[in-house]
Amino acid sequence: MQDESPIDPYLAQIIEGHTDTEVAELLNYLKEWEAGTYSSIAQSVLDHAQRKGFTILRYLRKAHNFNKKGSIRVPRSGYRQDDSAVYRKGTEFLIVPPDQYGIEKIVTYGTNEE
Repeated sequence: MQDESPIDPYLAQIIEGHTDTEVAELLNYLKEWEAGTYSSIAQSVLDHAQRKGFTILRYLRKAHNFNKKGSIRVPRSGYRQDDSAVYRKGTEFLIVPPDQYGIEKIVTYGTNEE
């Protein structure tokens, strides 16, 4: 029997128009994310990338390549009341809550203008 589970429409939007290699890269990056308040990880990433003016692939690459070393973590240890931490480095930031296993997953990446 063929798997007839529907594909997430947001994931379909994310992968549309990308090469097989780019799709593999996108899917790999999405594993680093948490859905947060969205219905799916793909919906969260799509919304954040569009609002912040990035293409999906560029947004995911920048978040993936964010270097926590040398960044300022708020709070320094533990998590904020919303169960997340913020890493800031220059104008970039990454917001991460821990998943059920204590592994920090990304809920948003962004930049602030100085």
